[in-house]
Amino acid sequence: MIEKNSIEINNVSKSFGSNPILNDCFLSVRSSERYVLLGSNGSGKTTLVKLLTTLYSPDQGEVIINGYNSSNHSEQIRTIMGYVGHNSLLYADLTAFENLQFFSKFYPHIDFDEQFEYLSRILNLSHLINQKVGKLSHGEQKRLSIMKAMMSSPSILIMDEPDAGLDVNSIYNLTEQFFPNVINGNMTVFLTTHNSDFALSVANTIGILQSGKIEFQAHSKDEFPELIDKYKSINESVL
Repeated sequence: MIEKNSIEINNVSKSFGSNPILNDCFLSVRSSERYVLLGSNGSGKTTLVKLLTTLYSPDQGEVIINGYNSSNHSEQIRTIMGYVGHNSLLYADLTAFENLQFFSKFYPHIDFDEQFEYLSRILNLSHLINQKVGKLSHGEQKRLSIMKAMMSSPSILIMDEPDAGLDVNSIYNLTEQFFPNVINGNMTVFLTTHNSDFALSVANTIGILQSGKIEFQAHSKDEFPELIDKYKSINESVL
């Protein structure tokens, strides 16, 4: 049986002015895979994420999400995708609960009460749900952003450095509570980070973004140590 790819990036390039960010980039992510992309700051991880989420269009090549080409099916892609970015994309003057209620209106098929109760407990947000978002800490807002992305039960979850700026307890909540309990076997996860320890704790495939391309990949845990050593060597050469 041929495995279906949830994400395909074929010969994609993206520049801003005269500054090339991605150059003839290729990537395939299988259905139900947890793919973690490692890359140093400025390597193009966020640009790649914004291409996947249809916030950017490629200058060259194609981005295919669950069979949809991002160039002409952006609306269909957004209905099946959850996205957690650097910014919370939440309304600071509304409570956490009010934010979730508002965004869930775009997904009338969901059982709001069931999703709300389950996710707020797993992400340790039950005691904060009536507080205004502007009063929440960075880590609390990040967990709420993850909860918002998961309320629609997406088939694909895209996370751009979800560990960035989180304390040890918040990262533990992600690696030991969220990923084992919430990410089911039918969901594809693509996330970026520059933290190799975090990558090891959640991935079943790891790639390295370097010079605008995904240069190295490891598809099994036996291959991870060699790949991580390579990643650390690349970072040391850049410093």
